[in-house]
Amino acid sequence: MVRQEHVLTVFVASPGDVETERGKIEDAIRELNISWSRELGVRLDLVRWETHAYPGFGVDAQDVINEQIPEDYDLFVGIMWCRYGTPTGRAGSGTVEEFERAKARYDADKNSVQLMVYFKDEPIPPSQLDPAQLAKVNSFRSSLGNEGGLYWKFTDIDHFEKLIRLHLTRQVQAWKSRQTSQDTSINYGHSPNEADKPSDEHDDDGILDLMEVFQDKFAELLEIIQRITTATEDVGTKMTQRAAEMNSLRRDPKGNINTREAKRIISKAATDMNQFTARIDAELPFYNDAMNTGMNSFIKAATMSVDLENDTEELQQGLDAVISLRSSLATSRQSTVTFRESIASLPRMTTTFNKAKRGAVAAIDRLLGEFTNSDQLLVESEEVIRELLDEPDGP
Repeated sequence: MVRQEHVLTVFVASPGDVETERGKIEDAIRELNISWSRELGVRLDLVRWETHAYPGFGVDAQDVINEQIPEDYDLFVGIMWCRYGTPTGRAGSGTVEEFERAKARYDADKNSVQLMVYFKDEPIPPSQLDPAQLAKVNSFRSSLGNEGGLYWKFTDIDHFEKLIRLHLTRQVQAWKSRQTSQDTSINYGHSPNEADKPSDEHDDDGILDLMEVFQDKFAELLEIIQRITTATEDVGTKMTQRAAEMNSLRRDPKGNINTREAKRIISKAATDMNQFTARIDAELPFYNDAMNTGMNSFIKAATMSVDLENDTEELQQGLDAVISLRSSLATSRQSTVTFRESIASLPRMTTTFNKAKRGAVAAIDRLLGEFTNSDQLLVESEEVIRELLDEPDGP
């Protein structure tokens, strides 16, 4: 049976140190096509030099790729970590040259191509660290402007996978809003690829079920954040109490305090911080699980919502859940940052205390990292829902 599909081509450019991320893009596109190909009539077509280039001759290898890769792709996805790449004679590296070609198209016509650039912000193994290459990556990133405009950072593969799914969903939403004035359809006289056919597993995922899981998990996150906030307030109160105990110690005629008594109080403060660290480390796995499950359910639901007559009430509830969680995160983050500053500024006193202090600061940094990643995903989620509701951007 002949049917119409709108094909949006996605071109991926990167050095060779982000192969895992390149594979995740392929996985994401395959799954998104399952939802969109028949119901919405749009299919994402992934273009990479590994699959679309072939042996040939030119000025250099990149010149051959430039000649063989179609330049009319709709989405450009660039990824970098610690490798910049090899100069081509026309640009600092093949990846940068591909970006510059896409950027030139964008500058000439902002509707011709959309740019999505990502930088991996994960610790680099010493064996992979090349300071000269890393300096070039950082310089290139700085040239792109403020984060959130032209590029995004991600901390691990799960974070990247969620971002790319959300961003591809937003791109298809934008395409859908333009399709009435553009016609890029292609007729196919055959069924879609086997990889794009719906499976029983995906048929079992209902949008209302997914939205329910998403909202339940976000409610669970609010409870976890409240427990973390309470733990932070409690240890802050205890540290204030320990300071008062130190100040109340008797002093000898020379103004010196009893060292034994001082060490006893300092030991109690170290215990307070160790208990706080243990509490944070115990909560983080629950936080990560709830965040991952909730976001995965939301992304699947958003993917389905693009091609449906949306349930406004259900979407509004989802938007309210996202806004509420972002607000709680912001409040908790601010108090946590303040507490971290107070802990980090404490003087070095005993070995036990110093170790407890380092542990508490490290736990807080892990927590703040999770808060930052969560807020980044929630910002994108909020925009997805607002676009489905046809609402203006939030504050």
